[in-house]
Amino acid sequence: MPDAVARASGGKIFTFGSYRLGVHGPGDDIDCLLAVPKHVSRDDFFTTFLPMLQEARGVTEVTGVPGAYVPIIKSKISGVEVDFLCARLDLPSIPDDLELADDNLLKNLDERCIRSLGGPRVTDEILRLVPNIEVFREALRCIKLWARSRAIYSKTMGFLGG
Repeated sequence: MPDAVARASGGKIFTFGSYRLGVHGPGDDIDCLLAVPKHVSRDDFFTTFLPMLQEARGVTEVTGVPGAYVPIIKSKISGVEVDFLCARLDLPSIPDDLELADDNLLKNLDERCIRSLGGPRVTDEILRLVPNIEVFREALRCIKLWARSRAIYSKTMGFLGG
């Protein structure tokens, strides 16, 4: 593919989880989804993006887990843990104003892409439905603190997360 066509195809990064909800704190990671056009494969995510990330300034750790239930690249950038997911959308290009709430975006996607889209879609829906964002954030911060103090805060371990 010519470089100009590849650049015009675009892509977009969506944050989600505690960072997007505005309740992140010291030591929390940043969860990101890379939305890419249909000609970019999951293999490209791990064979092209991962090495580029490894070579980037300030990146000290990069680990790809392509076989995970939700394939992920875990990294540490300037001391901050950043997790990257990838969703290959059935679109020839990704517009700058793309929103993920449209259920039509889920058509023709494989299960891993649908699962990857779940985080940002749910986060956006929470922010849309909560009547008072500041009260919600304060309550969520308290719940996170309570759960961490009892060692029951870790989504990967089956406990509360986000």
